Amino acid sequence: MRLVRRRSAALVAALALAGTSLSLAPSPVSAAECTGGTACVIVNVVRTVDGNQTTLYRGAVTADQIKEWSDFDETRQYYKRRNVAGDVSEGPTVKAKRGISLHALLAKISELHPEAGRPATFSETPNASQIPSVLSDAELADPAEADYPFDDSLPPAVYLAGDQIGYVRPLRDANKDVNISDIFKVSGPLELTFHTTGKLLEPSVKVDKTDVTTKTKNTFSVSYAKEPGTRIIRTRWDFGDGSVKGTKRESPSKTYAKKGTYPVSVSVYGANGSYGRSSAVEMKVEKPPKPPKAPDSGGTGGGTGGGTGGGTGGGTGGGGYVPPYDPAPIEPEPLDPPSDISPDQDIPDDEPTETAPVDDGLEEVEGYVLAGAEIVPGGSPEAIPGTQDTSRPTPASEASLRKRVATWVLAGLTIALLVGAGAASETRWFRNRLRPLRRRA
Repeated sequence: MRLVRRRSAALVAALALAGTSLSLAPSPVSAAECTGGTACVIVNVVRTVDGNQTTLYRGAVTADQIKEWSDFDETRQYYKRRNVAGDVSEGPTVKAKRGISLHALLAKISELHPEAGRPATFSETPNASQIPSVLSDAELADPAEADYPFDDSLPPAVYLAGDQIGYVRPLRDANKDVNISDIFKVSGPLELTFHTTGKLLEPSVKVDKTDVTTKTKNTFSVSYAKEPGTRIIRTRWDFGDGSVKGTKRESPSKTYAKKGTYPVSVSVYGANGSYGRSSAVEMKVEKPPKPPKAPDSGGTGGGTGGGTGGGTGGGTGGGGYVPPYDPAPIEPEPLDPPSDISPDQDIPDDEPTETAPVDDGLEEVEGYVLAGAEIVPGGSPEAIPGTQDTSRPTPASEASLRKRVATWVLAGLTIALLVGAGAASETRWFRNRLRPLRRRA
């Protein structure tokens, strides 16, 4: 209802004042230039159908005409904010009869040029960075309306600032709105375009990550807060590093060459003249982390580079990537068991050490040992303690063989002793038997 009422009011005003002649003469499109090198406002009224734009009106508004048409009956103070976290500070001051609101300017154009007397759906004005400062149809309405969107009912306006023309868009919300890019001055022509078709779109940039490296391939896409309601015929990406890509693709990719912070934004254009530009998304780009250097292997070969050559040594420079796995891990050498001797009690290798005697439970005896083994019933002979070399462990097979050999040796010695004893007894018996015979003989 509000939009219909606003458009109807604009049409009625245009028809009622169409025959009234003011001081502005109709200006042809070719003559719409600032005269004498002075600053002025170039007003365009356009209509777009199926991607084809038609200019309904183009004319120049001079500084004298701004003074004559001014709807600033008193001086008005504007305010600005540079960023969301920043404070609100004083902006430009528009003095009485030195500025005109865009609402009043469009009404004057409609009065004088009925062919351009159509309600504006939105407006655009390139700022100092050639980025359009835009206003919706609600923001071009009469500031006296109850639901006017700007604080303190301040209207968007063009004004005189010395020899320059200034443009100001007031704050929509003093708590969060940022308007620093919508306040600027020009020394030449200030282009102001009113669209009679289409609307302002609300695109936004989508990207997976905003903290990336110079090796990351970033893919961007567009999303909309509200459906465009028109066919998007052109997309313009600004990647913040000076590169701009105009494309119909909605998902371009970008790899940054240097580290830094880059604001990325996208502008979209519809077939019916609709336009929208997203807020910037900051891409924070860093260099990729350096790979750890491989340890120098030492030796006589190698080279001076980053580890890409062959050789058997480390040369003068290391480098290269550490392999992701070690196919032949080096087994650590076993450590010596801890010693009870502290470092300050170390004994030199050439100094003999005193060892405490070991109590083996045996008593010292005097005599001769004929055989040093004991036969265990059902087992093997056991060695007499202290007679074996225990400096190293003996394999099981070797120990078994030694036990068998010892058994046979002991058995052989026993048999030899028995045979010897028997032989001695027989010899003594024969001697005793032969002694009488010898005597008789």
